[in-house]
Amino acid sequence: MNRMLIVGGTGETGSWFARYFKRRGFRVTVWGPSGKREVAEEMGVGYAEDLIREVKESDVVLLSVPIDRTAEVIEELGPNMKIGSLLMDVASLKSEPMRAMLEHAPGDVEVLGTHPMFGPTMKGIGGQTMILVPAKGRCEMWLPIMRTLFQEDGARVEIVGPEEHDQIMAVVQALTHFAYISIGATLKTLDFDVAGSRSFMSPVYEIMIDFVGRILAQNPELYANIQENPRARRVRDTYIKECISLAEMTDHGDREGFVKVMKDAAEHFQAREEALMRSDRLIEMKIKDKDEQRPDVGGRDRGDYTADATRRDVDGSERGRF
Repeated sequence: MNRMLIVGGTGETGSWFARYFKRRGFRVTVWGPSGKREVAEEMGVGYAEDLIREVKESDVVLLSVPIDRTAEVIEELGPNMKIGSLLMDVASLKSEPMRAMLEHAPGDVEVLGTHPMFGPTMKGIGGQTMILVPAKGRCEMWLPIMRTLFQEDGARVEIVGPEEHDQIMAVVQALTHFAYISIGATLKTLDFDVAGSRSFMSPVYEIMIDFVGRILAQNPELYANIQENPRARRVRDTYIKECISLAEMTDHGDREGFVKVMKDAAEHFQAREEALMRSDRLIEMKIKDKDEQRPDVGGRDRGDYTADATRRDVDGSERGRF
């Protein structure tokens, strides 16, 4: 039985992986900076009383710590790992953690960056995306093990390099989160009654509002750290520039300019019909869910809900020592 230590294993993400790897047959031990032994007891896993000794004895050390502390933790723990063991992390950025792991872990220790594209509220890994970033020439044994394990549980596994990962995440995560958080901040500045507006929502608007709320309900420090992706600044600057440009077109009555921007964006987007089909299914599910919650649905005017249903133009680790 492989022995695994999860540093930050009493936080939300670390606890998720502790339970997951325990179910998969690992002998799991966790450690957290606030010493929450009761969390380990609740999960039925061990708690590392001596962190360095546990690092030395573990087959796998998984780091689930804040992004801005990951390199520091690697520098402290990496040199203590045993021959043939695996050092892996679950940070949302990969270039800096991979550099640190390769620098501070002994050459006979394997290195694997991982990025779960889901949060600890998810019950399972089935249907989720797990990104793996293996160190070239230093993940011969453990990469097949971890890839097979995740795939057997229904995850979609993508293997990329650290630079490519961070470039993609500058859009997939940083831009998406930035846009949703900016919408939430706008609603706050306008003192807009979000709850009251639900009576007037189309499904498209309600889905968007729910996603804004989903982001705002999570750890703001994590989302601030994600914005520190060095490649995200150019993406944010471009987004803001496009927002200003569209606003100026609207303010100056430049209807043709606005239409051209949207048409050009649509041409670049590609796969628009597939996106419409997927979003239609999501809208229909939203309508069904809403109808099931309303006992008087039979006699009410469906209004915008029916129109939007058919219209085609429409993831906290703890802080402390680490």
